[in-house]
Amino acid sequence: MKLKPLTGLLLVFVLFAVFAATAHAVPVMIESVEVNGDDVRTTDQNKLDLVRGQDLDVKIRLNATGNGSDIEVRAFVSGFEFNREDPISDVTPVFDVDSGVTYIKRLKLRLPDLAQEDNYLLRIIIADRFGSELIQSYRLRIDVPRHNVAIKDVVLNPDNSVVAGRALLVTVRVKNMGEQDEEGIKIKVSIPELGVSASDFIDELEADESTTSEELYLRIPLCAKPGDYSLKTTVEFNEGYSKVSTTKNVEVAASDSCSEQAKDKTVIIVSSEPQQVTAGGAGAVYPITINNAGAVSRAYTLTVEGVDEWGSVRLSPSNVVAAKPAEVKTVSLFVSAKPDAAAGDRTFVVSVKDQAGNVLEQLTMRANVRAQEAGFQFGGMRKYLEVGLIALIVLLAVIALVVVLSRVKGREEEEPESKTYY
Repeated sequence: MKLKPLTGLLLVFVLFAVFAATAHAVPVMIESVEVNGDDVRTTDQNKLDLVRGQDLDVKIRLNATGNGSDIEVRAFVSGFEFNREDPISDVTPVFDVDSGVTYIKRLKLRLPDLAQEDNYLLRIIIADRFGSELIQSYRLRIDVPRHNVAIKDVVLNPDNSVVAGRALLVTVRVKNMGEQDEEGIKIKVSIPELGVSASDFIDELEADESTTSEELYLRIPLCAKPGDYSLKTTVEFNEGYSKVSTTKNVEVAASDSCSEQAKDKTVIIVSSEPQQVTAGGAGAVYPITINNAGAVSRAYTLTVEGVDEWGSVRLSPSNVVAAKPAEVKTVSLFVSAKPDAAAGDRTFVVSVKDQAGNVLEQLTMRANVRAQEAGFQFGGMRKYLEVGLIALIVLLAVIALVVVLSRVKGREEEEPESKTYY
């Protein structure tokens, strides 16, 4: 059969197009794909079940059907709402292949905690610079973990840097990303290098709900070395069997109050709880413990400011304390309110100085002043009772003396006159 010239030309063009397309196809084929160690296939009807918040380790085995260059393998999951900000994807560096050689490529994809529970496709694309790409898809199912609490934010106050010797306040925001409600969540913040930590508990947190902890108080040591430190936040849940942690940088600035004496590790301990003080009453006691952890004896001076307007103070045994190495001394601070002091919360400052006059620490104390009760006060009543008792004793003594004298006089009058007989 003889072909017409036009038909023959058209056949040649089609064959050339087929040959060109084949020549520009990426010269590899996918032999197998594993996700977290499990084989997956495009023909399987069963989906691979995965849990959000975990990593996907994708292993791809390739066979080169020809020579090729500048090839890359990309794996991704579409449909995640925040894919632009937090994409579920990974890609290999470009590589060359030689015909007949087998290649293993590994990719890692992160399933975000915010990924919705649903069905997805894992798509794998193999392409070079200008050839036809090879695409294969694998069915996945993303589930929600039974127990999962995420740390959403850690807020510091002050937020930029904290001066040594002052307080760092930390609040932690958490969200229950699991299926089950959580009870007894423990939140702990710490700076291990400085040896300080604080904890808080959240009694209950429902699924898909968020909450913020109470302010956690960390006092930075007075003579902490200036620099950057790691603040570690740990959240324990699921009856303590599960935990999640994060770190945040904290900058510590030097304190002007830190002296060479303070570097000898003077430890000052005082309760920060407010005391109840009644106007005109006996007052309250604040124990202050000073531990000389240094290698030489030290003398400390305590001063109190902020009480004169509404009350008075007294330090016992003295406002000057001498402590030998490793010795612990306790000073009792007595605070009383004036009879006319108005009710309300009062704050005052106790300064602890070394023998050179350097301030080692300033302690902020609080007192809750209660107004004097109306009517006759117990203190005044006691004085009147004491005076009345003394007067009664004197009166009884006078009466007893009069009775004794009366009896003596009566006996003298009753004695008969003596007679003489001859």
